[in-house]
Amino acid sequence: MIPDPTVLVNPSHPVPEGFQETLELVNIAADPEGSVLMEAEAARAFGELRLFLERLGLPALPLSGFRTTERQQLIWDQTMQDKGPDYTARYVARPGYSEHQTGLALDVVLCDPQGLPVDDNDAPEYDVMFPHLHKFGFILRYPRGREAVTGYAYEPWHIRYVGTAAAKAIHDNGWTLEEYKEKENRP
Repeated sequence: MIPDPTVLVNPSHPVPEGFQETLELVNIAADPEGSVLMEAEAARAFGELRLFLERLGLPALPLSGFRTTERQQLIWDQTMQDKGPDYTARYVARPGYSEHQTGLALDVVLCDPQGLPVDDNDAPEYDVMFPHLHKFGFILRYPRGREAVTGYAYEPWHIRYVGTAAAKAIHDNGWTLEEYKEKENRP
């Protein structure tokens, strides 16, 4: 069981000490030879979301789930080298400050009706997924126009498990996770 599925991890809030030790990670990879790990409760919810999206003709493939600190460091370093500090700061969390290190975040690749991966941030497939995320306990973690609140640029592929009650409150009020935590007076 997750101690707090609404744990806030962002550029100002690191992964709480000892949080990773509480995780029960399971593989949710679409390819049996691959590995995409996610916390068990969040993985179960993603499985339900994935089936729902498939019934809508919108396959959702898990791309990146849980990351170790070492893996996050490699991603940070490679992005700094390839894209520079401005881009990296907008799209990549510093090691120790990444939601992926909680096992609750997931980068998802959506596929169009022909089964081809969607690689456009403005693809209509994302607009089909967004209104349903909360029903399964997920939120769009970095919504468009909320960069000043979340600390990161819009990422339609990055979803976050927070549990159904929090996801519904966030969805119904148009909040980010930061605003939910503030409004609910939660640490």
